[in-house]
Amino acid sequence: MRSEVDLLAAVTVLGVLEQAYFALQVIYARRKYKISPPETMGHPEFERIFRAQANCSEYFPIFLSLLWVAGIFFHQGVAAACGVLYLHARFRYFRGYTQAAQGR
Repeated sequence: MRSEVDLLAAVTVLGVLEQAYFALQVIYARRKYKISPPETMGHPEFERIFRAQANCSEYFPIFLSLLWVAGIFFHQGVAAACGVLYLHARFRYFRGYTQAAQGR
């Protein structure tokens, strides 16, 4: 059984680490711009980082559900490869969203 979900578990851990990285970026931005929780408004750069993190977090449960269902019922390798591709796309989205509009 374990060998049937190894790749799915690895992609899940990568996804959780990515979410932690996004959350840390919000924490660093809060400190940099002196914005205390629960405030979500302030410096435009903070707002972009906060929104990018929130957008990524909103879709994470859907991603995990689809990853595991596809991996268990269809093919683990294909689901894991698609999961890694999705995580890479989310990272690029986060990086792009946090830049100023002129820099995109």
